[in-house]
This record gives sequence, C-alpha cells and structure tokens, in this order.
Amino acid sequence: MYHKEKSIQIKNSASALYNNLGVLRIAPRRLTYFTVVHANVVNMVSASWDGLNYSHRQLQSKEPNVATSTSLIMQAAFCVLPSRDLLVVTSQKGIQMYESDGSIMVYWHALDTPETPTAQAVFARGISAVWENYICVGVSSGAILVFDVPSKGSNITLSEVLEEHKESITDMASECSGSQECIADLVSADDRGNLCVWKSGEEFQLLNKIPGFDMSCSSVKLWKGTVVAGYGTGQIRLY
Repeated sequence: MYHKEKSIQIKNSASALYNNLGVLRIAPRRLTYFTVVHANVVNMVSASWDGLNYSHRQLQSKEPNVATSTSLIMQAAFCVLPSRDLLVVTSQKGIQMYESDGSIMVYWHALDTPETPTAQAVFARGISAVWENYICVGVSSGAILVFDVPSKGSNITLSEVLEEHKESITDMASECSGSQECIADLVSADDRGNLCVWKSGEEFQLLNKIPGFDMSCSSVKLWKGTVVAGYGTGQIRLY
C-alpha cells in the first residue's frame, strides 16, 4: 500500500510546461534532487530520504559573463550517463549543462537568434541521455542536437544534428543498458504528433517514423521496446 511521505516545499510555483519535474536519486548519499521550472528560474531542492533535511538552489538561464541577460526556461532534466550525471536546462537563449547538484555550469550552447522580430520563436526543449555518452536536445526548428559528453570535464562537443522533424520538438526519451543489444534506443516527438525512432551510435540512424494527427505529442517514453506517447487529445498510445 502506498502512503504519503513528508512534503518538500519549493521556492516558487511551477510554470505550465510539458514535463516540468526532474528527479534524481543519489543512493550513496541518501539524497534526492528535485527540479521545477518557473518562468526564468529553475527551483532545485536537495532532500534527504527521510524528508527531514533539505536545501534550496535557484538557477537562471543566462549567457556566460552577461549578468542581466535572462530568458524563459523551457525545461530542466537530469541526464544519467554511465560515467556522470548532469542537469540540463533549455531556454530561449540556449542550452546549459550543470553538475547534477547545480553547483557548476560545465557547458553552454547558444541558439541562433532570429534576425527579425516577426521570425519564429527560437527555443530548446526535449532532453534525453542516450547510452552511453550522448545527450540529445531538441530545438524549435525540429532539429535534434547530439552532444558527445566525456566521462569528466567540460570538453562537451556537438557531434551531430538530426533534421528529420519539421515541427518543434516537444519531448524525447531513451532506453538501453550496456549489457543489452537495443534495436532502438531513442524516440523523439514534435508539436504535430510525429514520432521518430532512432538507433544511437557514432552516427544516429532513423529506424522508423510514426505519423501524427496534427495534435501535439507532449510526452513520450520508451519502455522495453514499446513507445508510449501522450497526446493533446488526452489519449495515450502504445506503439
């Protein structure tokens, strides 16, 4: 039987965004990190497993060395790789990658800003760690940026750009284990409900494209070879 644990208070309310909750359990330290996005701030709570001790941290999306330039944050998510855990924050300006506790920003990737005020909005959204050393991030153009992440340090590189989607990326998910041979290990979704199924590697391969129904697919998961997708109609579809 499930029972309610001690509640953890955060600094602000949560913005009405897709997938606006990040959770990372740190078993050796018996800690859990929680993140929630509110406007241009990521509210982060570090809580002990008994809920008696916790601390707060707030992160803002801003360009390095520019103290006053902030932008709306679209998503914050923990990415668990075999060699390290990172917190990835996406916004209208770019992509930030932090150490998992939010203490140090290890990488910044700026997005190309539109040349005219009437141009389509630019933002990054949709985050997923992909076995064993990649982090994939979607952007408003429909492209997926693939970052190669070393086991330590800040020498993170943009290794590939996947351009199969034509609409803004909404969510991504991956599933694989180093001891398993996965046929597909990444699925991406966009604002028109289209899904792309990928096999990762030095060059990512598109395995299948599942057409949408002009209805946004807001959340997607990959579970034991099954794609689970949630749509704006209220439907949950399994492929």
